Amino acid sequence: MSAVAGVRVIFSCEACGSRLIKRTSALAHKYLRNDIYVCENPLCGACYSGHSELTGIASPSGVPMALPSELPPTPSFLRAQMQKAWRADRGCGQLDLLDAIDAARSGTETPSA
Repeated sequence: MSAVAGVRVIFSCEACGSRLIKRTSALAHKYLRNDIYVCENPLCGACYSGHSELTGIASPSGVPMALPSELPPTPSFLRAQMQKAWRADRGCGQLDLLDAIDAARSGTETPSA
């Protein structure tokens, strides 16, 4: 039903194999959109419906006073939180890349090995 063109995934028509074009999209609720696709081949003209859904949060917002997400965290997000807590609990002086950037901006010294 779909083919990869470059890095974008494009749906294709089951009837003729032509590319499907999203014609309309409506918000069903906060995390769900209903989509309508139509075949770009004018002789075919098949239409398809589907939905796009947000199912989890992969990383938190960088906005300082952002509201927390109502979506459940993804496994990779939970793993990153646990690793950060583990490093803080062990008193590990090793900064990760983002910690080093924040430290450079604030002018604090980074611990050396």
